Amino acid sequence: MFSKIRRLVKKPFTVCSRTVKKTGLERVKRKTLWLWIVLGIASVIWVLIRVVPKPSRATYPCQKVAQPLAAGFIAWLLGLAGSTLIIRRARRLFQRQQYVVGAICFATAILLYYLTLSDTRDVAASAFNTLNTASFVPTDPANSPVGIGKGIHPGRVVWVYDSLLCDQGSTSGWWWEDQRTDPEVARRMMTQALLNLTGIADPVESWDSLFRYFNRTHYNQNDRGYQAGDKIAVKVNNIFSRFYKWTDSQDNRPCPQMVHALLWQLVNMAGVPEEDITLYDCIFYHGDPVYLYCHADFPGVRWAEGDATDRVDGHDYENGPGDNPGTREKVVPDPNTVVHYGDPDLVPGSGTVCLPTVVSEARYLINVALPRIHELAGVTLCAKNFFGSVWHPNPPPGNAYYYYGWCPFYMHKAVASLDFAADIPMRPMGSYNALVDLMGHKELGGKTLLFIGECIRYKGWAAPPFNGGPASSLFMSQDIVAIESVLLDFLRSEGAVVAGTPDNYLHEAAQADNPPSGTVYDPENDGIPLESLGVHEHWNNSTDKQYSRNLGAGEGIELIKILKYTPTAVELSNGDIPDTFILFANYPNPFNRSTTIRYSLPASADIRLNLYNLKGEKVRTLIHQHQSAGTFEISWNGRSDNNVPVASGTYIYRMEINSGREIVSQSRQMLLLR
Repeated sequence: MFSKIRRLVKKPFTVCSRTVKKTGLERVKRKTLWLWIVLGIASVIWVLIRVVPKPSRATYPCQKVAQPLAAGFIAWLLGLAGSTLIIRRARRLFQRQQYVVGAICFATAILLYYLTLSDTRDVAASAFNTLNTASFVPTDPANSPVGIGKGIHPGRVVWVYDSLLCDQGSTSGWWWEDQRTDPEVARRMMTQALLNLTGIADPVESWDSLFRYFNRTHYNQNDRGYQAGDKIAVKVNNIFSRFYKWTDSQDNRPCPQMVHALLWQLVNMAGVPEEDITLYDCIFYHGDPVYLYCHADFPGVRWAEGDATDRVDGHDYENGPGDNPGTREKVVPDPNTVVHYGDPDLVPGSGTVCLPTVVSEARYLINVALPRIHELAGVTLCAKNFFGSVWHPNPPPGNAYYYYGWCPFYMHKAVASLDFAADIPMRPMGSYNALVDLMGHKELGGKTLLFIGECIRYKGWAAPPFNGGPASSLFMSQDIVAIESVLLDFLRSEGAVVAGTPDNYLHEAAQADNPPSGTVYDPENDGIPLESLGVHEHWNNSTDKQYSRNLGAGEGIELIKILKYTPTAVELSNGDIPDTFILFANYPNPFNRSTTIRYSLPASADIRLNLYNLKGEKVRTLIHQHQSAGTFEISWNGRSDNNVPVASGTYIYRMEINSGREIVSQSRQMLLLR
């Protein structure tokens, strides 16, 4: 009798010898079963280690997924255990010839099993639906710019990609070590970004143009460059640098080589004394891989950071600099530099929230963000990097997560682009967003000379030229709204941004003088509302990545792409390496200030790109070097080799490539209008 019962229990999972398919429950697949078990165990562990120490985390979005999975998995296990025990009881009853009671037990076991399986299927389906939430789709059409572009070249964003940056023939050691991230490539990328942002071929002159433009537009000083004594604060994002020593491969941390490259530029090209530079994050620490790497070459640079001495949320964070910090300083709030929020009823502490002295004492800021998706705001870019700059005198109860008031939690309700928690719902399009107050505050976004997005080790970018490898990219702009818009497009093109309202703050910031929400943004409370903070739009498509100015329009964003990568089997199979040498038409054409020349190389070669006037006289050599295969861009600012502006007229640009087997050339014309 028991053998019959066992066959009945096993029947749903038997396999047909002809079709090799399960003949019972068709929806119960072997892979699904194993996936269910793995996810169930992982969910139970995740709930135990996250929610048990701090129950308030039960409202986090990740827990909204994990908890039903964990509960369903436990119910499934209990159902299986109960069914097994009842089956065993039924077996003993049948052996004693108590068939009626045994049959009842058997039926109960089968019913319990199927009910449990059905319920957990529903739980799993609900959780999987949550996991597979639709990707973000903008409400505004492509190439529909709003706002006013900022910068020497308004709305310009430079993207530099170099596949040689990461993992140079080594998989040993940590990603932040030189054998894994090439410091020379990092320095070259930083230089390329700077030169293409300004359109000036000399880094010294590029920095001077940035400082003069900034002083003219922000301080109304027409002929003032950088002067010794002008302090520069560099805001880095240390949210995942919670210990001085890094002992795991978490890649959402500042890249030592890129930070070093920025310091090298500031000290050696911009002429800024080391003691006038301070890197800061008010919440967490400058990890040793960054600090020691840069401090060795720039010992005079200051480092300001938070202090975790009194954190009470159960995390065993390392103590911060304390009262005797040495080379690492403890950040100090400046009570005379406060932030007023556009909706003080939504954001507590308006008018009492302070910024650190390292910011208020600086004349310039540089914002170095680590772009990635975010479970609250949809994305965290340069704007949200400012979250690490605010001090609250009375943090909300239960949020003593940060030391002595360095706590941005009080702003969560005003920046949520997703349903983050029961008491933190998604903010709709056309609603107030506290990020705009930080972006426009004269001591934060208003002081920022450069906005930089450091996407060095970000994994999983599938589209060309990444092809699943590290992002190996650097983004730079003078326009915070433009760079945020571009970075959002990159992230959403990978399907990483969940459906919601992650670009609401960009619409508000671009139209800060007349925002869709009707909010009066006046973060200094001086009676002078913010003007447009920059230009926002979305690109035409993820393949061409073109914005309005790339398409010849006189407004919107301009994305300058500097792409350098070596041919690999994957790239060749995907057609990323061009088949032929092409010198593309420059854009814009005609042009006034600068124009961009794009070209593609089918193989590595020695290249020379010269500009001539109609008399055949050489005006400028833009490139004379060896380059790998790929597609590249370079800008010309209308100046000669002697850095003298040339006259209006028609010019010819000619590129010659020498592959070692043959020499080929192409020429095109451009029109400069002064």
